[in-house]
Amino acid sequence: MHRDVDNLCSRPISLLFCYNLFVKKKKLIVGNWKMNPASAAEARLLFRKTKQAGSKLDKVETVICPPFPYLGLFAHAGTTRVPLGAQDLFSTNSARATGEVSPEMLKDLGVSYVIVGHSERRMLGETDEIVSKKLKAALAEGLSPIVCMGEKERDVEGRYFDTLKSQIIASLSGTSRADLRTLCIAYEPLWAIGKSAREAMEPRTVREMAIFIQKVLRDIYGEEAAQLPSILYGGSVEESNTASILSEGGVGGLLVGHASLDAERFTKILKSANGV
Repeated sequence: MHRDVDNLCSRPISLLFCYNLFVKKKKLIVGNWKMNPASAAEARLLFRKTKQAGSKLDKVETVICPPFPYLGLFAHAGTTRVPLGAQDLFSTNSARATGEVSPEMLKDLGVSYVIVGHSERRMLGETDEIVSKKLKAALAEGLSPIVCMGEKERDVEGRYFDTLKSQIIASLSGTSRADLRTLCIAYEPLWAIGKSAREAMEPRTVREMAIFIQKVLRDIYGEEAAQLPSILYGGSVEESNTASILSEGGVGGLLVGHASLDAERFTKILKSANGV
């Protein structure tokens, strides 16, 4: 275990902090459809089946994030247990920005959550500074941001800890303690995305990274504030590893990509999360 993580849970002052990290809360399961499905008809069917499954679960909040063209199909169709989410947003409400979507547009459609700084956006050139601006714009509009962070590769020297720390500090720049109640942090290591469950991160390693993220937040915002944001894990999440990641990984939910496009598989993930 990284020395900062090890030191964090070895100090008496951090016992309550570490305990609270693993206290059971309502799990947040986010289905990121990315650039799928290919037709509006398929989107309607997938949304209906996912909403039907998520509405029956009392220990899970299911967020559905369709592509922008389909958001209008589901305007104000979200519920308390199955809110509507967006995959991105622009950093201001008023600008000459062809092709972009503003926070107020999302809010007007009944969107509750928005993914900010997804690794695939970062690979297209989105910087921590841009992520920070988008985060503040989402918060100002009353949206709940899901801020994505994660290293590209895992080196044996442990430099990925510094990479993640820098992302957290820069991406949350200007974010207040009170804002932490609204946002979530999705840890998504790029090297684990798009693979099978067998190649996903081990639950014990997910737990180590969740503790490290909490440690960085504690250094910035203090002990109590650091416990406010939910930490999600994303990276080759499937029905076979959902329970172990949630029960052993110390995270409060999951960011699910390709598996969320199969209603039957995603339903199994939701039911598995509801049983943890």
